[in-house]
Amino acid sequence: MRKYILFTILLVALKINAQEYSVQVFPNRYRLSWETVSMDTEADLGFVGIGFDLFNLVKNNNTIYVGINSYSAVTGIRPGLITLGMSAGWSPRLTKSGLYLDLGAFVGGGGGGGAADGGGLIVRPHLDLEQRFGNLGIRFGVSRIDFPTGEITGNQVNVGISYTGNDYFKVQPSSFKNISSEQLDTSPLRVAIVGTQYFNLKEGSVPSKPNVSNVGLVGFQIERIINPYFYGMLKLNGAYSGGTDGYMSIFVGAGGKLPVIRNYVNLESRLLFGPTGGGGVESGGGATAQAEVGLTFLLGKGYDLKVMTGKTWSPWGPFDTNHVEVGVGKSFDRLFPKKLDKEVKGFNIDSKEFLVNHMAFSVYNRTYFPPDATTKSGTPYLSSFNSLAFEIQKYIGERFSINGGTVWAYQGEYGAYAEGLLGVTYYQPIFNKTKLSIKAMFGAAGGGDIDLGGGLLFQYALGLERNLSEKWDFLLHVGKVQPLEGNFTPISVDFGLKFHINQLIKK
Repeated sequence: MRKYILFTILLVALKINAQEYSVQVFPNRYRLSWETVSMDTEADLGFVGIGFDLFNLVKNNNTIYVGINSYSAVTGIRPGLITLGMSAGWSPRLTKSGLYLDLGAFVGGGGGGGAADGGGLIVRPHLDLEQRFGNLGIRFGVSRIDFPTGEITGNQVNVGISYTGNDYFKVQPSSFKNISSEQLDTSPLRVAIVGTQYFNLKEGSVPSKPNVSNVGLVGFQIERIINPYFYGMLKLNGAYSGGTDGYMSIFVGAGGKLPVIRNYVNLESRLLFGPTGGGGVESGGGATAQAEVGLTFLLGKGYDLKVMTGKTWSPWGPFDTNHVEVGVGKSFDRLFPKKLDKEVKGFNIDSKEFLVNHMAFSVYNRTYFPPDATTKSGTPYLSSFNSLAFEIQKYIGERFSINGGTVWAYQGEYGAYAEGLLGVTYYQPIFNKTKLSIKAMFGAAGGGDIDLGGGLLFQYALGLERNLSEKWDFLLHVGKVQPLEGNFTPISVDFGLKFHINQLIKK
């Protein structure tokens, strides 16, 4: 009997030690594009597109993609005309030389810059050709930018570039082939919460408020590490103080770093470019550049403190300011195989070297029911209006998540209204496959003539989340907005979907 027990324990121990993770390959694509919309009564609007697409979300079909994109003005007279939304399309390969068709569409919300954007809804179908040279691609095609409830519309030619790669997500156990540890590597990704202070704004930067000299912003950053010395990055910011509520920026670019004190301090510099505007800031047509230098202090376990200083300016406008930026970041060493055959759709690995990093991405409709009050210009708020919301959750265990999100108006009379939010959520199981969620967020918001004082606000929500499958949840939330200043204190109702992602990171 004793031998039998010992033998059973040994088998169980061997099974645990031999535990494997199944990993599926999800092709991705980064896109940058340019197009010009002809205007009848003002200068033509040049739009830059920034996007990320993920393939293989539809079972047994790697030609259909879903993505998140932004199309924003960078030339013309409408700085701050910024939009964000979802894209979807079909992109089959046409020739062996790497020519692809891309038939798709984008639907989103946004506006600003005093443009005739109506309620903020934007629709952009496109038909493009993409020639790939390895991971890099050149794009050319036709598209139509249309604000259906506004007056901006046009058919135009678009050009762009792309970069393709892969993401690797843990999935349910599958009969993939095993790969050895020698074939495995990691690719670092850094995310950060950042506070920025604009100071010494030059004359003409905010002509409607000439006494403004300092502006506070809060934001979110993602850095994709290319090698130990270089990285690409995305930076999103929104104003919360300084009287420029509604101002926001989207920057993309690259940075370099050099160790000063190994494992403790890095010297960094970076150059960024993107659309900015709103809040009365005169950033030309919207195109803005940012150059900065600073130090990163490595705190251990992937955490760091980054202090940067530099200059932000609009090459074709009067906006010009110095800035200081302080951010707290966390780096993740994500699983990234060294070399796989293109035909490989998935593989199994030994679990002992990796942890599961549980994240989720939510997209939902938010309906605001404003109070009985008036906007900044004195007109009563509508009884309700709708926005499109996106949120990323980083789970801490099964009960908590850290959240970063954004909300963009698309219906009503507040097309320029947008929010950028950070916060936490607590999850309490109550029924089979159903959880109660309690969420608290804070952030910056503004635009659309909505009265939020300097732009700082808090949001609270109570909701239900129902599991639909391994990857998808349905969510329903009811909440309340409370600005630090201003009279915009609406009730909110959210409904939408949450997509769960399980990445593997190095222990």
